[in-house]
Amino acid sequence: MTDVNIFKPGAEITIDDKKCIGCRRCVEVCPEDVYELVKRKGETNPNREYKSIALYPEKCILCLSCLEICPTNAIYIFGKQ
Repeated sequence: MTDVNIFKPGAEITIDDKKCIGCRRCVEVCPEDVYELVKRKGETNPNREYKSIALYPEKCILCLSCLEICPTNAIYIFGKQ
């Protein structure tokens, strides 16, 4: 069985900050260190420990591990075919 890339060149990940609960699952599962959780003031979700998620989309290999593990479906990929 061969892998099939279902994304157009330039596809990119993004996170809906209102849905993200800061569970750190995306950080733990990502093989390319695309995610970094950072404590900051001015958080949008007072129920989570981490205030923001730094993304490094240029590192993303679109393996979809983060989408599969996110419990709130806060991660999106733009540029699907």
